[in-house]
Amino acid sequence: MVNSLKRYCILSLLLIHFSANGQVVVDTSFTAEYLVEKVLLGPGVKVGNVKFTGEKHAISTYLDHTNQLGISKGILLTSGNAYYALGPNKSPRTGWASSAFGDEELEAIARGKTWDAAVLEFDFVTVSENLSFRFVFASEEYLEYVGSKFNDVFGFFISGENVKRENIARLPDGKTPITVNTVNNELNSQYYIDNAYVNTTDPFIWDVRNREVVTNLNYLKEEVPPKYDTQFDGFTTVLEARAKVIPNKVYHIKMAIADVGDGILDSGVFLDAGSFQSSGEIIANLDDHFKENRQADKLAKRAANKLDEIKLPDVHIPKRHRIGQIEFDFDKYHLTPLAASNIVRVYNQWKDTKKARIELIGHTDSHGSHEYNESLSHRRSESVAQMLIELGVPKNLIAVNFMGETSPLKSNETDEGRARNRRVEFYLIY
Repeated sequence: MVNSLKRYCILSLLLIHFSANGQVVVDTSFTAEYLVEKVLLGPGVKVGNVKFTGEKHAISTYLDHTNQLGISKGILLTSGNAYYALGPNKSPRTGWASSAFGDEELEAIARGKTWDAAVLEFDFVTVSENLSFRFVFASEEYLEYVGSKFNDVFGFFISGENVKRENIARLPDGKTPITVNTVNNELNSQYYIDNAYVNTTDPFIWDVRNREVVTNLNYLKEEVPPKYDTQFDGFTTVLEARAKVIPNKVYHIKMAIADVGDGILDSGVFLDAGSFQSSGEIIANLDDHFKENRQADKLAKRAANKLDEIKLPDVHIPKRHRIGQIEFDFDKYHLTPLAASNIVRVYNQWKDTKKARIELIGHTDSHGSHEYNESLSHRRSESVAQMLIELGVPKNLIAVNFMGETSPLKSNETDEGRARNRRVEFYLIY
């Protein structure tokens, strides 16, 4: 425990990544304990038994001196990859499919199957009767999938003394849970901020509602870039979660977010630094409920507030380059000889760097159900990944993603178009 604390305090200052303009910083090298105790926690609260369930890249610190979301510093919990939250927004459909499990409590809220859940939970005690913290929900499902089954969701579930387990991630009315379908440009729009990408470069685009290729009415119009420097297509205003608690009694909170309907496009919840706090008329003397955390707290003390003191170093900014694709026969995921030779070519390109990551994105044509095509595109990416591993690419340098039928290159109304859409795309990430 001691050695791990020392390591993350050091790594947190070394492994800094930031967007091209340097405004926004995310860092996935911190432990969950550090994030809760030294970033999220405010006055009047003590915590213990911190636990995170999910992919390492799904939880990070967040730092933005421009305060564009209304939160300048905090924690980002995402259903995809924290680095995909960085702007600028140059695509309406960006995501990282981790193929991780969902969450049953979130499924009850969204009324749909969930994927890629990221869950942060811990015990806490307060000095006063009121608990509150601030947050922002953002999603890449806006606006194309509003009203659909892709209703990405998050929740803050509290349980403890005199509190029946409840979700306090709600609008100010105290009733409405916050999802893509409950807060958007039409419903509860006073809490929604748009950051949509408008495609002006392609003459034809995919209409996700009617599931067909259509003429792009914005083609060759003057490009108007999204206003905010984040990849998310939309986000809420700053909202506040509240709960009534009994001082000096142990409560448990579970903060969870997940994709709904598929695991492709990301959503995130930003938790405001220092805002998890307690206030009120009662001031209690807190018992030492979490004695096992005291030594760790002393060892991590030197790292406290380092986010404010970070001087951004000159580090390499990751870049993503598309280097080609391979195609598949109808309803197949096995590699043809031509596909295999193209994978060897990709491997040879990777050998020139050996430090680059390879991202694979699988696709299908529109024949078959959405669920079947999602599974088929996943198998196609996995078959390519397996050959790359056999050629010598380390598994940890391969990102396997899949999009089913949702991103066609050509019209699915012709044989030629469907053939082009049955593909796996290759990207090198430096």
